[in-house]
Amino acid sequence: MTDINGLRAAMHAAVDGEKAHADQLIRQVMRRHRRHSIRVACITVLAVLALAVPAAITAHDWLGAPGPVPPANRHPHPAKHLRTKMTGLPLPAGTNFQLLVSAGDGAAWYSTATRRAEHIRGLPRSQGGYQFWGANGGWIGYSNNTGSSNQCTTTNLCAGPPKEFYFVADGSLTATRIGAGSWVVASSRPGAVWLETYPHASAKLTGSAAAQLVSTTGQPLGPRYQLPADYSLGRGVGSYLQLYNNQQQNLYMLWDPRTGRVLRHFDNVITNGPEQIAWSPGCRSCRVQILDVSTGTAVTTPIPGRNPASLAAAFSDDGRLLAVQQPGQQIKVFDTATRTLTAIPGTALSSGWLSSADWQNFQWQPGSHRLVISAGPNNRPGPAQLAYWQPGDAVLRVATVRNLGEITALQTFF
Repeated sequence: MTDINGLRAAMHAAVDGEKAHADQLIRQVMRRHRRHSIRVACITVLAVLALAVPAAITAHDWLGAPGPVPPANRHPHPAKHLRTKMTGLPLPAGTNFQLLVSAGDGAAWYSTATRRAEHIRGLPRSQGGYQFWGANGGWIGYSNNTGSSNQCTTTNLCAGPPKEFYFVADGSLTATRIGAGSWVVASSRPGAVWLETYPHASAKLTGSAAAQLVSTTGQPLGPRYQLPADYSLGRGVGSYLQLYNNQQQNLYMLWDPRTGRVLRHFDNVITNGPEQIAWSPGCRSCRVQILDVSTGTAVTTPIPGRNPASLAAAFSDDGRLLAVQQPGQQIKVFDTATRTLTAIPGTALSSGWLSSADWQNFQWQPGSHRLVISAGPNNRPGPAQLAYWQPGDAVLRVATVRNLGEITALQTFF
């Protein structure tokens, strides 16, 4: 699921360049490995902007307005058109999406309808802004201003200092503190997350972490469980935990915290729903499998699973619909109830989400079966696009986004 060789190369390159401490690099690897899980766990369609975007973004138009002229020495010939474009009918006027953006030293909600950003209270000032990923009913976040630990090296992988985690409910203007730990992941229980901790900063990742279900305000909701050695939290799925191996990051297990029993092993988990695990062994003729952990039933989909690492995927927050895309192909939606696969016209871009030339992101709107999609060019100016589709639609609804600030927000849509 993750190109571990590429991640190792990135780690060593960063170390050689003295650009990051080892514990930060370790966490970067872990975060990059979780990217597919995070895309799925985000049970919202909110865009996350990891880089700072000032609240002054409110002065710009969202749809169809000309953006600022880029500096001539950087982009002397701005592209007039995207290399590839999604196609469909115009997006209805007044369509509103809320974007969670890292605004300066904190975070804010940005509305595409009002073109206003409102800061979120309860987050300590963070010069580097915040990183966010989805949870049941909102977002988990922590400050980009991370400390370092001289005890952690690329050969001595350790937990590092604990981080402070916060929760922002969908649309809420107030964040709550979850607590300090190594990592926090979504659970299938509303108002609850799983908190991972190690006994001390120098504890090796090959050792055993502890996991506890806590409320989004930090209150314990159950006992503390000792995880199997060398495994870390991936996500809460139903009443179980999906764990991944710290050494072989495409190796997963479904684990019952109450009994300590391993229920099943998986290779190449693609994404998760509240009760679902989508995965593929990765063989030439393999198809993506979906396991419902609450019923134990498994479904073989028509979705090719030969190269699971190339699949972008996201479940709707009720777990019924699975949206998937392979590079250069249409986004397709698998209905787990009817077991039908529907291709969305106008979504196939020549490069796809793995390309360095163009980007395309998608996610389900919270509490609905509306799929929101964004696309645009990388590393150069030019318009982006915002679109949506829902079951029964024959075509996309698409709008052009020309303001450079909003294009950046869409590009970091996870």
